[in-house]
Amino acid sequence: MNKFKQVIVCAAAVMLLASCNSVKKITGSPCVSNSTTSSQIIVDSAACAVRQMKHELDGPTIDYLLEISRAVFIFPDVYKLAFMIGAEGGTGVLCAKDSTGFWNGPAFYSMAGVDIGLQGGVAGKTVMIFLMDDEALESAMAGKIDLSLGADLAIGDLSGQSHRGSFDVDGNIFPLVYQAGAFAGVSYRTGALMVGNERNKTYYGKPVSVKELLMTHEHDKPEADILLNALVGL
Repeated sequence: MNKFKQVIVCAAAVMLLASCNSVKKITGSPCVSNSTTSSQIIVDSAACAVRQMKHELDGPTIDYLLEISRAVFIFPDVYKLAFMIGAEGGTGVLCAKDSTGFWNGPAFYSMAGVDIGLQGGVAGKTVMIFLMDDEALESAMAGKIDLSLGADLAIGDLSGQSHRGSFDVDGNIFPLVYQAGAFAGVSYRTGALMVGNERNKTYYGKPVSVKELLMTHEHDKPEADILLNALVGL
């Protein structure tokens, strides 16, 4: 089996694992959604993940990043299956501030990547990626954000001396990662954040561009308020 086929098989295994397990079972998160639709479960899980990270990491720091950022990705469950060559993936949402400064969205995205390093095991983590300016947001809405990370960052107490890192793409993106499991060694990751057009269509009932979802209030859904309220601390 060549390396490309290995990556495809690994990615399929990760996504199968994600579909078969709850947030609680893999990450230890208490987040549980009462919804029966997969898209709303993602929204509910993202809201719970924001609250959990504020509580378990450093709430004031996360609130400050939310205040100064233009938008934020929230991936409540990113799964990794790594045995020398690993794969990482998950589905999440992007929320952004409109012209008046109010949070809007969400738009659905998927994260896909490849890890190569001395690793072993399966773990889940929550990822928040803060987009700090219009350039980063425009790239995200166009589906043009690529990942290129060095070591995995497992963020603990942000007020401490360690477990703190920045993720630099032209200086305008900053990630926080909450990881339930630990890996030995480091890895190099390349991948992308891709617009979930079909999931957006299903959630909103018709095809809608990411820009419409994030820059206007024409498609607001009351069911999304749980997430938008979590971002502002309600």
